[in-house]
Amino acid sequence: MNKLKQRGLTFLVLLTTAGMMTGCGGSSTPDLEKALAKTAEYEQKTVTSPASDSLGGEWTVIALARSGEKAEDNYFEKYRANLEKKLKEQDGILSENKYTEYSRAVLALCAIGEDPSEIGGYDIQKPLEDYETVVSQGLNGAVFALLALNAQDPQANKDGEVQKKYLDYILEQEKSDGGFSLDDNATEGDVDLTAMTLQCLEPYQEEENVKDTIDRGVEFLADAQDADGGYTAYGDKSSESVSQTIIALSTYGIDCNEDERFQKDGKGLYDTLMTYYQKDGSFSHTEDGDSDPMATDQAFCAMVAYERCQNKENSFYNMTDHR
Repeated sequence: MNKLKQRGLTFLVLLTTAGMMTGCGGSSTPDLEKALAKTAEYEQKTVTSPASDSLGGEWTVIALARSGEKAEDNYFEKYRANLEKKLKEQDGILSENKYTEYSRAVLALCAIGEDPSEIGGYDIQKPLEDYETVVSQGLNGAVFALLALNAQDPQANKDGEVQKKYLDYILEQEKSDGGFSLDDNATEGDVDLTAMTLQCLEPYQEEENVKDTIDRGVEFLADAQDADGGYTAYGDKSSESVSQTIIALSTYGIDCNEDERFQKDGKGLYDTLMTYYQKDGSFSHTEDGDSDPMATDQAFCAMVAYERCQNKENSFYNMTDHR
């Protein structure tokens, strides 16, 4: 299996140009607001009927709903209808063992202001209370379950019994370098899982031990950057690692383009992400690659998270302010 295919499979398990602005060091980078609008337009043109799936589905819905961009008529209704159809066809079961399928759907429903406990006659939050099945998928299972269970109202939900179990499990997975890994046996953290893990810890950041974990994770992400400002993970340099890091930093109000820890080679992280940007609003997996749906979904989420950070709005996964 070649590296790109392996990379794509890894992300499926984990889940999953107009105007200019002056970036760090004076480099020219596409303006965030205009680039975001272009990407939102591209996503709706290419994902015309969003489904319950890791590609062509929930991540597009979540990013669009969390952005200030206009959704096409009935776009979110199409997603809900497709999800209900799938649930009815499968007797309410999205997966027997990969419960990130439920987490992703819950996040999408929360983003569009729907109740995940009553969708087509099913409560799709309920499976996320099955702690043993969720953690059998590994750290990413726990991370996304915690994000999903807290999304509607983090302050009200964060201290639930199962949420605390997930939190304890997640904190126990920290590596000695301050990072986290999909591989339980790894001795070092990896960029993508570290960034994703930080994203789910936001409601607990006032707890001293969690704050320390977050601080170590941020330093890990800064230290893991390549000299050119990008990231190499799973054997190749890609936009997805940059995207996940931007979401993580934006969660805690850290400006990914201005914070000195993340400025390398005269660029901030937003500058680096935009080196993967295509003229049609999509993103490539590698700098010299073609448009890639996974890379585009994750970059779309990252741009929305960064814009929300700049506007001092709720973080990407705190959906008490769903639009």
